[in-house]
Amino acid sequence: MQQQSYFSGFTPLPPNIEAQLIPEAKPQCRQPSHPVDALVICMHGFTGNPYEVAPAVSALSDRNIPAVAPLLPGHGYRERSKQEQEFSRITLEGMLTAARQEIAQARERYSRVGMFGFSMGGAISLTMASEGLLDACAVAAPALRLPRKAELLIPLLSWANFTMEAPSSEPFYLPVYDFHHSRALRTLWQLSGHARRRLSEIRCPVLAVHSHNDPTVPPIVLGMMHRHIPTELETAWFDDSGHVMLLDVSGPEVSAKISEFFQHQFLD
Repeated sequence: MQQQSYFSGFTPLPPNIEAQLIPEAKPQCRQPSHPVDALVICMHGFTGNPYEVAPAVSALSDRNIPAVAPLLPGHGYRERSKQEQEFSRITLEGMLTAARQEIAQARERYSRVGMFGFSMGGAISLTMASEGLLDACAVAAPALRLPRKAELLIPLLSWANFTMEAPSSEPFYLPVYDFHHSRALRTLWQLSGHARRRLSEIRCPVLAVHSHNDPTVPPIVLGMMHRHIPTELETAWFDDSGHVMLLDVSGPEVSAKISEFFQHQFLD
């Protein structure tokens, strides 16, 4: 299968691609007026787009830390037929390759590179940390585990080719796909297991934030990280929020915690 494109935060979208995407899916790039020689790449979640991590991009920029938020393969499309076509084609290696390529671009411009990831983006970020590609890593609700029912059914059903409706139930605006695809779910499940198995390889400082009231990623993942990550690990809980932590009730506090962590790593 031909490798899907991702859309970098460092490169303007071609006009023909921008026309195919929802406005919120456009990659983000914030360059402060007095930037430090470091950058944080912000990775969105499953079915989502850079809108989910935009608050972290802004909070980092406010602390003079440049930040980008790429659009991962298969995500952000406007038309339902294109959504299903592209989403069904995402692969574990395609998602990890996109992250590695964005890190490589960041390394050409900055001496230090961090990554923040939400949910699926958290699993990707922890994998990049385990490969020794990051100087610091932060995650929110990292998808190291999925709901138990999903973990049982996905391996059994994901070799089929079907969609299931999954409209957002959040009480705030959340421009994500309103369906899941069996093959995309298989990739999410693979990313989750891959990142989980590599936790012991992480050597850079890590921040993990979560909510005990997250209905999507079980809170046991932070205990798993404490047991297996052999380096500095900082954790924080924001139980007034659910899964989409940066956009929920505690969103400003979550973004502030993430930006403070990278400020400590890159500026102090």
